[in-house]
Amino acid sequence: RDRIVDFSEYKKLMDGAVLQLRVILTIAFYTGMRKGEIANLKWNDIDFDKRMIRLSSDATKEKKPKLIPINHHVRQALESIPRALEYDNVFFYRGEPIQDFRKSFEDLCCNVGIAHGRKVKNGMTFHDIRTTVKTNMLRAGIDKALRDTLLGHSLRGMDTFYIKPSEEDLHQAMAKYTRWFDKQLKSANSD
Repeated sequence: RDRIVDFSEYKKLMDGAVLQLRVILTIAFYTGMRKGEIANLKWNDIDFDKRMIRLSSDATKEKKPKLIPINHHVRQALESIPRALEYDNVFFYRGEPIQDFRKSFEDLCCNVGIAHGRKVKNGMTFHDIRTTVKTNMLRAGIDKALRDTLLGHSLRGMDTFYIKPSEEDLHQAMAKYTRWFDKQLKSANSD
């Protein structure tokens, strides 16, 4: 698939989403996290002081721990939602942790006039956001090794042994991506 979410679609999604789904979309568009990583996110995974989401190997598809820097948009979005008293999950519906938000995303796409589905012409899926983030990081000038590390893709060849990005490297890459994203969004909004 080569579906990229453009900025007008981003705006439609954000404008049409209810609070929890808007927070999910903010996390997705700024971090590139997988749907399951977001759905299963726990408050204990979020280090607000160091501006980092720390996923254990149990929480990632690649079964390796992952560090994901959070920018001011993600922090503000997370701080906007209530915390449940009885469990640590960030996202819940009707008092229970959510397992999946596929139907909510599909309904949102339908409500804002965006085709949804893999087999639908120009249809969007939630995973297309991840593709969009990695593509946008390339456009923002983020180094390949940092893009791969941020999205949890394996480094290849000797890079595996010799490239060890620090948390500060990841924060700088996220800051650069955020500046680029915000500039593109502002430009799209002024059109």
